[in-house]
Amino acid sequence: MKNRSIWLNKQCKALQEIRQDMEVDVCIIGGGITGLSTLFELQNSGLKAILVERNTCGCGVTSRSTAKITYLQEQIYMNVRKYSVDTASKYLRSQIDAVQRLKDIITTNHVDCNLKKTASYLFTNEEKNITKLEEEYDFLTKNQVKVRKTKLDGVNHILALKVEDTYTFHPLKYINYLKNMMKDSIYENSKVESIDKKDNYYYIKVNSHIIKSKYVVLATHYPYFLFPFLMPFKTHIETSYIGAKEVKAVKDISAINIDKPCISFRYYEDEQKKYLIYLYQSFSSCNIKSIKDNFDELDKDYHFDYIWSNKDIITNDYMPYIGRIYKDDDTFLIASGYNTWGTTNGSLAGKILSDIILKRENPYIALFSSHRAINFHKVMRFPIDVGCSLKAIIKSTKENVNNSNVIYTKRDGKNVAIYRDVQGKEHIVLNKCPHMKCGLVFNEVEMTWDCLCHGSRFTIDGECMEGPSNFDIHFP
Repeated sequence: MKNRSIWLNKQCKALQEIRQDMEVDVCIIGGGITGLSTLFELQNSGLKAILVERNTCGCGVTSRSTAKITYLQEQIYMNVRKYSVDTASKYLRSQIDAVQRLKDIITTNHVDCNLKKTASYLFTNEEKNITKLEEEYDFLTKNQVKVRKTKLDGVNHILALKVEDTYTFHPLKYINYLKNMMKDSIYENSKVESIDKKDNYYYIKVNSHIIKSKYVVLATHYPYFLFPFLMPFKTHIETSYIGAKEVKAVKDISAINIDKPCISFRYYEDEQKKYLIYLYQSFSSCNIKSIKDNFDELDKDYHFDYIWSNKDIITNDYMPYIGRIYKDDDTFLIASGYNTWGTTNGSLAGKILSDIILKRENPYIALFSSHRAINFHKVMRFPIDVGCSLKAIIKSTKENVNNSNVIYTKRDGKNVAIYRDVQGKEHIVLNKCPHMKCGLVFNEVEMTWDCLCHGSRFTIDGECMEGPSNFDIHFP
């Protein structure tokens, strides 16, 4: 069994690094689907746009998803309808448009990324949730979606909904195509150290060099700063567990339930083998008791060939934040909080952000604005998000949160965590996340140090793999 995402079998040659000072019009920070989609949308605009990525493009959250291109998204529309049916309808339209946009880019450019038209199912196996699914059917029908009630072969369920115009693909093959297409504008292994603003320009320090830019697009999974965005008060982190298992035959379907635990699956076929991609359970990170136990629960019935985890940002109104960080400032933009649906929302963000920069109209700018109105339901969720953040902080200070193979102690006057591997080698790191000083727990399945609070991840020896942290935790 391989403890990594199956998508990471398709790697791509590393690109250039930032090695000198530069002046550009747009600097995009982050090389996942959001950053690369934004850079793609700015092609032929006349603006000089570049993208900088701390590690390798696509190897963060994008490479750990189930990679569905669908607008049938678990309970998103049900949740959004609680406070506005009109908003739910607009969000649905945005996702349908995103599916179409992604499909058009892939087909027009003949991208070899295993794009496959795949029927999407939403199902339940609980009597109490039948009414929810019936209401979802009515909502989709009223919004002119061709949906039907049906049965789903091979899955325990009472009722399922089905739509036809959805897809699956290989996310890293798609990322690698965009990366190679725009390689002269992309810089990998280029870590942003600071961002300052002076005289209407941003000065971004990258690899100890300065990039001077009119616009900054923050396309990282989680923003590295606390102010002005106050992300911990608007969101919480959710962790899911995913496996890939070789099978004899694939089906042109993907599915997700509305029950707990969450079950989501699809199929994938490469040049040699066929696989089932299966997600089982999603937890608010603050409620995780044992990462290893959760992986064991995933694997016990299937014995997967690959297993991995993914972290998603859940917003308090179930919709992304895409657009201006400051209300009247078009020059500093963000995209985050995709509520587990990063494939569609990351692609959509590229179009929205580029339209803001290019002063174009876009029907979804107001919908996803980080300054959208506060309502009763959002206020009611604030304590939940804040409480989850505080709970994660408290939990991460416990020495036995994950396993007994980690020792928390002091070395040279510094607080460290030590993991001893099966060969007896000690791996010593600083035991606080540089982002907001939350404690770190060891993920002994994927061999990473994880921050339960905001999702930063580090290699076994302390190199930062994924933010919001900007720094490593090496010791000494």
